[in-house]
Amino acid sequence: MGDRMILQSTDVIKEVVSTIDDAKEELRRLSLEIFNNPELIFKEYKGCKLLSDWLENRGWTVNRGVYGLDTAFVAKFSVLEGGRTVCFNAEYDALPGMGHACGHNLIAISSLASAIALETVLKNHQVPGTIVVMGTPGEESGGGKWIMATNGAWKGFDACVMTHGMRNFSTPFCLTKASWKVRVRFHGLAAHAATAPWKGRNACDAIVQAYSAIAMLRQHLEKGHSIQGCILEAGKASNIVPDYAEGLFSIRAPTMKKLDELKPRLEPIFKAAADATGCTVEVDWTALYEDVVSNNTLAEQYRDYMVQHLGVEPEQLPTLEESRVLYDQPGCSDFGSCSYICPGIQAMFSINATDFPHSIGFREASSGEFAHQEALRAGQANALVCLDVLTNDRFAQEMKTEFIEAMKEAGRWEA
Repeated sequence: MGDRMILQSTDVIKEVVSTIDDAKEELRRLSLEIFNNPELIFKEYKGCKLLSDWLENRGWTVNRGVYGLDTAFVAKFSVLEGGRTVCFNAEYDALPGMGHACGHNLIAISSLASAIALETVLKNHQVPGTIVVMGTPGEESGGGKWIMATNGAWKGFDACVMTHGMRNFSTPFCLTKASWKVRVRFHGLAAHAATAPWKGRNACDAIVQAYSAIAMLRQHLEKGHSIQGCILEAGKASNIVPDYAEGLFSIRAPTMKKLDELKPRLEPIFKAAADATGCTVEVDWTALYEDVVSNNTLAEQYRDYMVQHLGVEPEQLPTLEESRVLYDQPGCSDFGSCSYICPGIQAMFSINATDFPHSIGFREASSGEFAHQEALRAGQANALVCLDVLTNDRFAQEMKTEFIEAMKEAGRWEA
């Protein structure tokens, strides 16, 4: 392909910015429609249809119900054969009882903004390559991207990027922990608790023993490891020996390597609790959130575009090293599964919320004009970064080389 270097022209940068600016009202309409119609994990039928129909009406090739999930979609656009492939992830699921308190409506329209900006440049400049918008449901505790990745999503892509709103700071990438979600079901035997308790097998005792043993385990965990859990059900009446109990647990570690070491320490606890109480147990590892492996080459380029061309003051967007200091208590994101398949970043932008994600204050900010504008600005930067991936061989090779080294270090590289 050669280094086309079309981004040396400020006219092309202006073209990306103006394309998104021209679509800002339409994108805000889509954002608010998602915001005002919150849907829970794997039930995002309205959101999936809204976004995929919108792209299809622009002439994109769209497939729905892909990679094992009914509410996932993949949309593709190209004008010339060949070239590299870049992907923008869209999220649109909400939180139970809180609606869009994580701002996934903003993620969706930020990715659409990036996509249509690249669409315009590819058309106007006859650039080879493929743009993909991946509709990714079930981020909130469902591990939707992990399920999609297991079924072949993102394979063969050269880069995948997205962005996420944060309370009151921005970064060119995010750090996350790796996490397994595990649902545990104990089955016992019901009996009258007063007249014949010896006939019963107490599932409540089993879940309490498991919970207590995990609490004891916590004091022996390495720094950065954690386990959280809750008992969802443990009986219906005090005079009946409970025959069923259920709990949900999250185990977290800084990396997948560390998580793989932690997981085997939990499994014997559940079996021992069942054996001690005469119950049986089902252990269902329901969702995996791999740690996000941020590609520094992409992240540096994102920051450069934000500061040099998109009006962000340097002190408003920390350097990569400064960003790492901000993440003293990182959470989890299923974008990690993408980052183990191809180079990627998940940048963060401020929405000036009064509280962290998963709060009422964050939900209120997620529908505001400031959040909308910042989501679109992040979309402009991501579009420019991915245009570099499509048109600049040297940049794309640096990105890929870094990714290969990271995967080798993680023990995940397959030539």
